[in-house]
Amino acid sequence: MTSSPRGARRRRPVLVPVALAVVAVGIGATAALGGLKEAPEEPPPKVQPGEVIDQGEFHTQFLKAVDTVERSEFGKTKRYLNLVLKVTNMGDTTAGIGMLHDPGQPWSPDAGFASSFVSMTPEIKQEYGPRVHVLSYGVQSQQLHPGITATVVVQYELDPSAKAPESVTLAMGRFVYEKLGMRDQTRMWKLELEEDAEPAVPVVAARVTLPVRQEEA
Repeated sequence: MTSSPRGARRRRPVLVPVALAVVAVGIGATAALGGLKEAPEEPPPKVQPGEVIDQGEFHTQFLKAVDTVERSEFGKTKRYLNLVLKVTNMGDTTAGIGMLHDPGQPWSPDAGFASSFVSMTPEIKQEYGPRVHVLSYGVQSQQLHPGITATVVVQYELDPSAKAPESVTLAMGRFVYEKLGMRDQTRMWKLELEEDAEPAVPVVAARVTLPVRQEEA
């Protein structure tokens, strides 16, 4: 039997790029652990009373929640839960205060500042919903002027015999500066809505819990 004059051929070493090797190891480890998974979304931050929430078009500071009794000039009394805020309009134009969302209606992206109240826990149900107004030197209005910090009061009427909650937690949305549509390139501030939610619901930017204190006006 005649052997090859050069003997058995030696295999040449094959060089694998380090980066490819790391990728291969990573893919193998991922497969072993059950495949790729999306990182869970971080919950909206919780802010303390007195901290400022950046809502895009507005910077909002929640000062207090007060269980109060108001007397009319005729001696009649009504009881309210008043949420007192400081709101600064960061836009270039005057914004309407608007109304809180009606649970029976779809969310409107251009319904004013009050539409950013996504929810309050515990919920205080009312036939006509709470009243919202700007308060300046005892005068009520419905406008937030650009660059000016104003006091805003959200007022829930309470049953005279009902027990007020010890605290309320508010989920607040935010506004984004977007085009009106594909054909209309005009930009305006709109309440940001979840893209994949059906029906659409606002994105929650932050949550704040306010202790409710007793006060007689």
